[in-house]
Amino acid sequence: MGMGRSEGELWKVVDEADLDLLITQGEDGFPHIRPMTLLAYEEDRGVLWFATSRNSRKVSHIRRNPKAVAFFAVLKEGAFASFFGEGEVVEDPVLKNSFWEDQWREFWEGPHDPDYVLLKIKARRAQFHFYPEGEIWELEF
Repeated sequence: MGMGRSEGELWKVVDEADLDLLITQGEDGFPHIRPMTLLAYEEDRGVLWFATSRNSRKVSHIRRNPKAVAFFAVLKEGAFASFFGEGEVVEDPVLKNSFWEDQWREFWEGPHDPDYVLLKIKARRAQFHFYPEGEIWELEF
């Protein structure tokens, strides 16, 4: 694993990604993959934030097995980043309110809707890669 690239380049991949995926461990033992919209991240802590429904499969997966992978790809540049960590369902009303977007009213009644929850992924490490370079860089949080 190379160490020649900076942490800033990892977050540049996240910022420019065309594709954001969240991968959880399903009850059937297989990884389950779905597109997700990243709300925010905390570079210093390796934390990624998403919004979801309390009754979604991803929430039941994470409550059963918190291990998750968030994957981001910049397709035209052939760059990708993978974050390996644990997921946690967050129901803090202040945080829910701070992330709330009015366009979500088609899914939830508002920031106080009990079905609207936040999903926090706390990464332990991240890997990122740029084509045509063959090397994968790795960071730990």
